[in-house]
Amino acid sequence: YPLRGKDCHEMALRILLASIESHANRYKRYIVPVLSVQMDFYVRVFVRVYTSASAMKKTPLKLSYVYQCIGCDSFHLQPVGRSLPKNKSVRYLPATGPVVAQECSHCGKKYNMGGPIWSAPMHDQEWVTSILNSVTSMKHRYPAFDRIYAVLTTVSEELIDVPLFLSLHNLCATLKCISPSAAMFRSAVINAKYRISGTHVNPLGMKTDAPMEIIWDIMRCWVKNHPIKAQSPEQPGSVILSKEPSHQVDFSRQIGSMSKAQAKKVARFLPNPEKHWGPKLRAGRQITSKHVSLIGHEAVNGHLNQHHEELKEEEDAEQEENVQQELDPKRQKTTEDISSSS
Repeated sequence: YPLRGKDCHEMALRILLASIESHANRYKRYIVPVLSVQMDFYVRVFVRVYTSASAMKKTPLKLSYVYQCIGCDSFHLQPVGRSLPKNKSVRYLPATGPVVAQECSHCGKKYNMGGPIWSAPMHDQEWVTSILNSVTSMKHRYPAFDRIYAVLTTVSEELIDVPLFLSLHNLCATLKCISPSAAMFRSAVINAKYRISGTHVNPLGMKTDAPMEIIWDIMRCWVKNHPIKAQSPEQPGSVILSKEPSHQVDFSRQIGSMSKAQAKKVARFLPNPEKHWGPKLRAGRQITSKHVSLIGHEAVNGHLNQHHEELKEEEDAEQEENVQQELDPKRQKTTEDISSSS
C-alpha cells in the first residue's frame, strides 16, 4: 500500500522490488537489485535472480512497513522479520514491534501505515560505477549520453542503506519558515556525526541516517535564528517548535556538504527536452481548450485550427457532392434525348 509524499516515486520502486521478490520466492528464488531508477514518467529496475531455498528465508529481513505521520511527514520503518543467531545456525523470526506509539512523538498526530516495501539496497554501487566508466569511455555511441551520465552519477552518490528520503522544503512547509540552503542543512547533519546524500529521484530530496529527533532539532535552531510569525498552537509546526532542542547544532560549512558531482559542476538533473514534456492525451480523444496545461497554447490552437479546416473541407466536399447529384439527372435526361433522336 503506497503512501502519499515527496518520496512516492522511490516508494514505487521499492514496492515493485518487493513484488518481484515475492514472485521469485514462490519458485525458491530471490533477487539482488543492481540498479533501480525513476526517470521521466516511469520506473525501471535491473535485478539478478538467484535460486536458493535457504537464502530465500532472508526475505523478511529485506522488507519493511512504513509508518508516516499525517502531521509532520516523519516516517519510521518496521521490519517484517528478524534474525536470531543460535549456535552455528540462524533462526528467522517475526519482527518485534511496533516501532512507534499511537501518536507521533514530534507533533502528536496519528500515523498512516504503508508497505511492505523493499528496505534493502536498491543499487549495487560497484556495478553502477563500472557501468558509468564503461559508458563514459564510449560516450560517442550514446545519443542520450548526458542524461545517462547524470542519472548514473547521482545514483552512485546515494546512501544505499537508507530507504526513502526527506524533503527540505517539506520540513520548512511544516514549520512555515524560510528554507536554509541545502549546503547549510547538510553541514548541520554532518557536524552531528551523521551521513547525508542526495537522491536521483528528487533534486530537493536528502537521504540521511540521522533520526528525526536530530532533523527537527536542526530545524528548531534554524527557526530560532530566523523567527517566524505566531501560529495556531494546534498546528504540527507549533507543537514541534514548542519543544526545546535536545542537541547542539553546528551550521558551520563542511567540505562534505557538496557531492563530488556538485564540486565538479556535473549536471545531475537536466531540463526537459521540450515544453509541456510528459504523457500526452490518449489516442482518439478530442482536444479542447481544457488541455492547455498538458500540451500548451500553441498545440491546442494549432489542433483547433486544423480541426476547423478539416470541418470546412468536409463541408465544401459535401456541397460539391450535392451539386454533382443535382446535375447528374439533367445530364442523364439530355443523353437520353440525343439517343432517341438518333
